[in-house]
Amino acid sequence: HLERKAWVANFERPRMNANSLLASPTGLSPYLRFGCLSCRLFYFKLTDLYRKVKKNSSPPLSLYGQLLWREFFYTAATTNPRFDKMEGNPICVRIPWDRNSEALAKWAEAKTGFPWIDAIMTQLRQEGWIHHLARHAVACFLTRGDLWISWEEGMKVFEELLLDADWSVNAGSWMWLSCSSFFQQFFHCYCPVGFGRRTDPNGDYIRRYLPVLRGFPAKYIYDPWNAPDSVQNAAKCVIGVHYPKPMVNHAEASRLNIERMKQI
Repeated sequence: HLERKAWVANFERPRMNANSLLASPTGLSPYLRFGCLSCRLFYFKLTDLYRKVKKNSSPPLSLYGQLLWREFFYTAATTNPRFDKMEGNPICVRIPWDRNSEALAKWAEAKTGFPWIDAIMTQLRQEGWIHHLARHAVACFLTRGDLWISWEEGMKVFEELLLDADWSVNAGSWMWLSCSSFFQQFFHCYCPVGFGRRTDPNGDYIRRYLPVLRGFPAKYIYDPWNAPDSVQNAAKCVIGVHYPKPMVNHAEASRLNIERMKQI
């Protein structure tokens, strides 16, 4: 990577689009996670390159910035043995999450009835990687966005399935996205329909990971339950029979959860 000087110097954390949703063969996170690549070596090699090119992108989006995020969570976890727990964790807000094993299983097994969420969780299970904003989307859905289930449960699933799962980064990110620590803008929720539609309007990502929905036109692929019976029959996928109905009403659930967060 460092031989591609212009690419490295101008690197910015990838914004989400239809192409970036697929895993990149240049991904470094698993190599950093398992120590195959020394973060110190990478940092100082990067420093040398930045000095030579004299013009580069800046944190937090640059490669420097991505390394610093990793070290930020490492530092926060260093003297906190309860960093991956809510109880007994001095930096974590105590939120009275629901205990719902059935809902948790639907989320983890890609059976929520929301194609965008289910496609992401399917990719995670099949490939061990998902885009960082896809991680945000499914984490928000599980916690404060829709299901009101503890971030600890989602963290365990990511720990099992992600090739680049890293204890401190994983726990820190889940606390962040659930507004349990580091971040408190709880009124900002990822819509499980609109977010995906803006990212990949044609729905090719969903068709790739949820072939049962392949026959739906782009107009309905993010919310197939709204498709007329004629469209569902033409797609050979009847919602509630071949693919589950949405497990929650997103508008109602997110509105209720925002009110819950206000009370904490």
